[in-house]
Amino acid sequence: MSRAIITLCLVVAMLSAQPADSPSDTTSAPRDTLKIMPEMSRVMCDPWFGYDKLLHFSAGFAIPGLTYHFYVCRLDRDEERGKVYAVSLTALAAFGKEFYDLKKKQHFSWKDLAWGGIGLITSYFVFIH
Repeated sequence: MSRAIITLCLVVAMLSAQPADSPSDTTSAPRDTLKIMPEMSRVMCDPWFGYDKLLHFSAGFAIPGLTYHFYVCRLDRDEERGKVYAVSLTALAAFGKEFYDLKKKQHFSWKDLAWGGIGLITSYFVFIH
């Protein structure tokens, strides 16, 4: 019961937060940064809480549970290997998404990666452990 309450509190906190990544004007960036790295002329606002972070948390929460359930319960395979596959697939998806964002938006968000990791850890203790 307490796990469900903690998860609910996290979801409410993320939903009531600021909007997701939006470009801010370039005047807020330090001038030295723009001289050293001209490709960073478009500064991204990346808050810790927002709808975008809820999506990362949700994916990080859902993928391990679904992977573990499918591998162990449906395919009737080894539980230890199921844990490894569930965690590995989720980490691969999180890093893959951030590298995709880096290529398309020129922005790698450690905060998105952190929320995916939080979702992974929460899912591990709720569904697998």
